[in-house]
Amino acid sequence: MKRRWKKFLAGVLSAALALNLAAPLALAGSSTMGAACGVTNVLLYPEWNGPVDSKKCIQGTVSYNRGLLTFDGDVTLDTTSDPYNSSLVEALSEKNLRLVANGKVTGRTKSNGFDGAKEIVRGEYDLSNTDAGNQSKGILGATNDKTTIASDTRITLKGFQTGIGWGSVQIDGKVKITNAEYGIANFTTMNHGSELVIHAQQYIGEQGHLTYNGGHLLLNVTTIGMDFGLSRLGIGKDVSRFWYHTDDDAGYTEIDTSVQEKLDSFFEVKETNHAYLELTDVDPDQQESETYDLWVAGTQVKKTNQKDVLDDGTVSYDPNTHTLTLNNAYLTPDGDANFTYCIDSELTDMLTITGTATLSNADGILTEGPLTLKDATLTLTGNIDGDIGEDAIRAGRSDEDITIQNSTVTIAGTNSEGNFFQFGIRCGKLTVANSTLDVKAGGSAVVANELEASGAGTVITAETDASEEQDYYALELGRLIMSHGLVLVEGEVNKSKKAKIARSEQAPTNYLAYWVVRPGDEAEPSMQIPGAITSSDFVGWFLEDGTRLEDSPYYMGPDADYVGNLDRDVTFYGHWRTAESDEGGGDGGDGGDGFGTLLAVGAVVGVAGVVAYQVGTELILDQLLPAGVAVPHTRAELAMLLWNTAGRPAPATLPAFADVADPELAQAAQWAIEQGYLKARADGSFKPDKGVAKWRVIRGYRAVTEP
Repeated sequence: MKRRWKKFLAGVLSAALALNLAAPLALAGSSTMGAACGVTNVLLYPEWNGPVDSKKCIQGTVSYNRGLLTFDGDVTLDTTSDPYNSSLVEALSEKNLRLVANGKVTGRTKSNGFDGAKEIVRGEYDLSNTDAGNQSKGILGATNDKTTIASDTRITLKGFQTGIGWGSVQIDGKVKITNAEYGIANFTTMNHGSELVIHAQQYIGEQGHLTYNGGHLLLNVTTIGMDFGLSRLGIGKDVSRFWYHTDDDAGYTEIDTSVQEKLDSFFEVKETNHAYLELTDVDPDQQESETYDLWVAGTQVKKTNQKDVLDDGTVSYDPNTHTLTLNNAYLTPDGDANFTYCIDSELTDMLTITGTATLSNADGILTEGPLTLKDATLTLTGNIDGDIGEDAIRAGRSDEDITIQNSTVTIAGTNSEGNFFQFGIRCGKLTVANSTLDVKAGGSAVVANELEASGAGTVITAETDASEEQDYYALELGRLIMSHGLVLVEGEVNKSKKAKIARSEQAPTNYLAYWVVRPGDEAEPSMQIPGAITSSDFVGWFLEDGTRLEDSPYYMGPDADYVGNLDRDVTFYGHWRTAESDEGGGDGGDGGDGFGTLLAVGAVVGVAGVVAYQVGTELILDQLLPAGVAVPHTRAELAMLLWNTAGRPAPATLPAFADVADPELAQAAQWAIEQGYLKARADGSFKPDKGVAKWRVIRGYRAVTEP
């Protein structure tokens, strides 16, 4: 009661401050009484439905609706400057608060992390406490039932006095607790498939208890003390067999929980109060025999995790083709001193990397054998102040070959010393074909026995910030071979600090980008993307064939305000929502993301005048849909069509649309929204009778039938 009374007073003061500052969400109610929950210093009331905004404490997109708090994309919560010591998130009157992250949530506080949530679902949460002297807790369990950390969830808790405290917590996902006084100080249960890592002065506090029902448990004290709390570690009835060891270098001992003598022997070992204890319900010997000599962000690739190496859907590995596939991955060793490379391969066979990723806070890619980057978009950056990386990409002992094909590779990390990497690329032969390569380094940018560049659209830029007196160069090569009209348009091999390889006639300004907006507007040539268009009806820029600018080879990244890699004159068309495609306008609805019904189209490249034309959607639908299937005209009809076509799959979560009564339509609507074919309205409704654009029917049906 004492803790809750103090938190209530803090909430009242927070509400008063919010009202004085005219914070829009604080005005949803007149006091803290009845407030559903708090997000940083913002109070949310049960009737609130919409975005959560606090310019001081919240960066990113956060929304609340009927007990569901959603974080979209990367979100930062920061209460370190809050004088009222607000928790990052706290359930108040809402006893079934669910937290859902569609990305990564980073939280910094001098108080508690997440307090009283019913469920923490999906995504990655990185919470840290900056005030080591307070009585903070990273996760406070719900007191009315329990807090569940779902299986698709990763949580890191740093610097809290207690990692998990108060109430009850069930771990189905992955939790890592570091730099804590107590790891657990409540009733916590971990299940099969879960992971709990505790680096603390004491594993389990006097008022706590940890029940092991399976999963991976690693306990490692940071300060030798009298009591590590192992007496409060219990073995649950849901685990039939597990393995343990008390030394990272020692072998495992198997325990069959049905044999009391075996279980008693473990209890005897546990009572000796070890500074290191590791438990797993997966046979470690079998696991060891099915590992690969490949590490990604400090995690070894194994047969058991090869389909989802980091357990977040961003990295997979095919051992048959030695292919590592990256899906918008963010790779960093997370400060683990044992791993200095984001990708470390000891495979003697060629490693192929494809997909999109950012590699940060460490050296980039090190391979024992040859390396191929194919259809890849990689950004290698370093932001560790006061530290210098060695290599961005290195194959073998700089003597194995590297091939970069149909890819964009950017090596441009910096820190307080200048360019982060000492060397950009070091290898035997470097082959660059139909690719863009941008390398900046403190020493030599590209070091190779031979560089072969091909492909008319290939552009290689290399630069070092070494002084003129230092023997470092942009291109440090034994031999340079170029074809398809490529030449060294800037700098010299083994002489210049900056160099560029491209077609001499392909200076980027030789090809023009024409920007067309609406009928009647002129197609103005410019490399620069036109400034932001604030109208909510504007969808984006597209090529003539419907390809989004962001999906084209001319896109230079989210921070670039220009296009590049132009291999011809290119016209970009502005797409706008029309009356037919208007499914929500500025209220967060389904605004078109592709083929709107009305496009601005240039008759000829470079011709100023533009004409409007109607896309033949009716003809496309007649040919696309099976005979006898009516063309959907409403959101409800489209959801049912797509759901039935997909085989009526069950949605991941229970439907919760107040304006959908039919149980089948409710399932179809929930599934269609989960798959991204439709979007929920800003007020949480589905709007089943709202009209739907024909282009959305086409795109949705093709996505289901032609994945």
